[in-house]
Amino acid sequence: MDTESRIDEIEAEFQETRDELREILFDIRTYLMEALTPIPNDLDREKLREELETERG
Repeated sequence: MDTESRIDEIEAEFQETRDELREILFDIRTYLMEALTPIPNDLDREKLREELETERG
């Protein structure tokens, strides 16, 4: 294998790894944004609704 083809192979592998890491970081970012938002999400709303019903009933 010549040097040029090896460099191309390594660049392609690097690009693939970079894309995978970017997706992982976006997932982490989305998770953190949802967890830290002051606006309750659907799961939080359902949990709050259940707690209120338990307290009333």
